[in-house]
Amino acid sequence: MSSDVRYRPRSLAVVGASPSSFVGRVALENCRSLGFAGRVVAVTPKYAEVADVPAVPSLADLDEPVDAALVQVRADRVLGVVEQGLAAGVRTFVIPGAGTTDSGDVARELVQELRRLRDEHGLSVFGPNCMGVLDLVTGAAPYIGTVGRELRRGTVGLAAQSGAVVEAFVNAGARVPLSTAISSGSEAVLGLPDHLRFFAADPETTAVLAFVEAVDDAGDLLAACRALADAGKTVAACVVGRSATAQEGVRAHSGRLAGAARTTAAALAQAGAVLAHDLDELIALGEVLGTRRHVRGRRTHLVTNSGGEANLLADLADDVGLELPGLGVSAHARLTERWPLFTPRNPMDPWGADDHEVIYPEALRALADEGGDLLVVGIDQQRTAGAYEQELGLFLARTLRDAVAGSDTVPVLLSPAAQDPPDELAAFCAAADIPLLRGARPSLAALAALAGRAEHPPAAAPTPPRAAQTPPSAPMASELPRTEDEVLAALAAHGLDVPRTRRVTTAGAASAAFAELGAPVVLKGVAEGLLHKTEVGLVRVGLSTPQETQVEAAGMLARAAEQGVTLDLLVAELVRGDLEVLVGFHRDPAFGPTVLLGLGGVWAEFLDVVDVHVGDLDECTAHAFLDRSRIGRMVRDARGGALDRDGVVRALCAVSRLGASYPEISAIDVNPVIVSRTRAVAVDAALTLAPMGGPST
Repeated sequence: MSSDVRYRPRSLAVVGASPSSFVGRVALENCRSLGFAGRVVAVTPKYAEVADVPAVPSLADLDEPVDAALVQVRADRVLGVVEQGLAAGVRTFVIPGAGTTDSGDVARELVQELRRLRDEHGLSVFGPNCMGVLDLVTGAAPYIGTVGRELRRGTVGLAAQSGAVVEAFVNAGARVPLSTAISSGSEAVLGLPDHLRFFAADPETTAVLAFVEAVDDAGDLLAACRALADAGKTVAACVVGRSATAQEGVRAHSGRLAGAARTTAAALAQAGAVLAHDLDELIALGEVLGTRRHVRGRRTHLVTNSGGEANLLADLADDVGLELPGLGVSAHARLTERWPLFTPRNPMDPWGADDHEVIYPEALRALADEGGDLLVVGIDQQRTAGAYEQELGLFLARTLRDAVAGSDTVPVLLSPAAQDPPDELAAFCAAADIPLLRGARPSLAALAALAGRAEHPPAAAPTPPRAAQTPPSAPMASELPRTEDEVLAALAAHGLDVPRTRRVTTAGAASAAFAELGAPVVLKGVAEGLLHKTEVGLVRVGLSTPQETQVEAAGMLARAAEQGVTLDLLVAELVRGDLEVLVGFHRDPAFGPTVLLGLGGVWAEFLDVVDVHVGDLDECTAHAFLDRSRIGRMVRDARGGALDRDGVVRALCAVSRLGASYPEISAIDVNPVIVSRTRAVAVDAALTLAPMGGPST
């Protein structure tokens, strides 16, 4: 067992215990219901005992120190209790209250003081503003929510920055077999990285679920993820905060499309985490990981008792990226020889071809022998179902267990409707280590996420910079590229293909540039700080004669003069291709350099098809990033033949290198890169400087 008594206290004091208050007695009752064998002391000056637990007036009255104290008092009293506890030898405190919403400045000051005491005395604090810690290994429960009788001990750790999320898992009863659940709250002292490191070293924990809202120290978080990966423990994470509100103030596409949550999720994925889109997926991941079965890949065989649900599951499996291989010759012959009128396929619906006691065992064994990664039996199971339907579900669970015995295929019982299954079925599946999932889409998405991680094991996790330092060879700010053509030229110096261009100042010179470049051309207005040229009428595409070019150029210059804007013109060759791609760079304040790849053009933000790589790129990592991205699949599988993959890689490397060369740059937005089968050409580019520098394009 882990020796870290912060998480597994052997003795516990509950300050503020009261027989008349739910919050004042629930932790004591939780310890009793979970069978905690350690010492528990109620701390209150009003009562001699609370919930049959002996009480002392204060922490100063303890006859010997306790490992941890749960402090359930008003925010303005917390600091005094902690200082008293320190004097009495207590070093770990769980502080459920003192949230900013209800305590305001008092809560903010408390966080500062707790950090001071950490530095001076080495104390540990869970919270403030948390639900506490629930340890099912020892039964220690400095936790202020009710613990139901169905909660199941297992090997899945849970760390969440939201107390309500911890409650959701605790209230889910036996669904996820937990080792220890931690609500981290305001993280005044202990934060998510500390909790992950505990789980990495904990022999009672084999997998971890994390709910992430904010990252204070990206390097510390990723180091903790690496520790878990080194220990062979899977992390499944749900990262929130993708809304537009969280991205206000970011001007370039690359900054908006990266976003704090998306960058955090990308960094965690690169560190080996499996990502969940919502709590339903995270719970499903916990159910699978709790069985300690290993999902090796995407090859999935589905069996149902309904043709309609079979088709539904096939659609959803395709949506999330699971593969449904066709049946092999042997399996097909094995079933059709006995049931000539039956048409075996994947998904398979054997219902009605024979009595279910006869055909389902044969069908499941035949599919298990196919050597797939997952064997999923889909059948709706609810506590409210009739006795016959409940018995059918139990029969199929037993048959599924027997069919995969001795194989590496992971059995899954899936109820497509997200309702609670019968108790007897849940108990059987728990004993047989069969994931009992509910809700078709989140369940299949969770399986696909685990399969994806198995197919693409994490490489080295990104390492955020310790500080934003200017490299010795970095150019001076005055040398920064300022306008579109300068940014494109800088990218070209790093290997990106760009169009032939001519920068001019008069309509006549634009006509002459047309004659030099040849038809057709693109005409654009160019000025430092000019963003979104299309929206203000400063882009004309497909000009086919010198005269047309001169007229359009004169019009642009006249409109600019009317508005008091000094404008140059850029005449560029028109580049055509098959796919418009956005390639971007964003310097994240927590994770450092990131590179983006997504669908480009004027609909880039609306479509929001973008993937993020955290860290610098070289050719090798750029190829790997492209391969795992959605754009990579489009480039590879384009109708008529693959597009210029190497050209996209050069674009990714170019923005990464340019961003690394200029620490003043906060974002680079190359949109679009026009990709054909032979070229990938950047036709527009903008950059954004750090706030003190302002934007450039």
